[in-house]
Amino acid sequence: MIKGDKINLIPATLDDRRKIYEWCFQSETTKCHSGPPDYPNNPIPTYEEFCSSDDGGYTEYYFTGVKPKDGRGFLIVNGKEAVGFISYYSFHLKSGISELDMWIKDEANCGKGFGTDALVSLGNYLNEEMGIRELIIAPSERNTRAVRAYGKAGFVKTDKAMSEFLADEYISVFGEGDYGTGDTAILVKRFNA
Repeated sequence: MIKGDKINLIPATLDDRRKIYEWCFQSETTKCHSGPPDYPNNPIPTYEEFCSSDDGGYTEYYFTGVKPKDGRGFLIVNGKEAVGFISYYSFHLKSGISELDMWIKDEANCGKGFGTDALVSLGNYLNEEMGIRELIIAPSERNTRAVRAYGKAGFVKTDKAMSEFLADEYISVFGEGDYGTGDTAILVKRFNA
């Protein structure tokens, strides 16, 4: 468990994977990042696609902890209630970099600082325990609420292209970001050496 000021991060298990998918792609917050009408070029995946390894999906190791250098997922827990999900993944990046992804399960838990605390807490853990020196997060430019929240956690927009963070073998797969080069906002947080 990783302790924050407002939340705790509890390692997610395979039993959590279905509800985590539903929080992201079947909830009232889905409209902020995926699917028509606002994101027709970022379609909502099926559960099977979400779990697939073909395009960097949430395969089993995010929920078992067997590949901690590649990635891991955590429930964001406020008291006894899970309010969202956060993950890191590094399998596709240059050494010393990790990418974060996060979503809150419903509007009732947005705007309360849970996400900001989760980002700070996981970032500090990755820096202190795994030697990560740089974090990236890459929402849509149009998801202004997420961009503002990430700024509160110390992330700053960069003009660097996603490809500058990627290991060479993943540039063709992930080089344009999830929303394409014109719509992916890349935010960076660096730690002192």
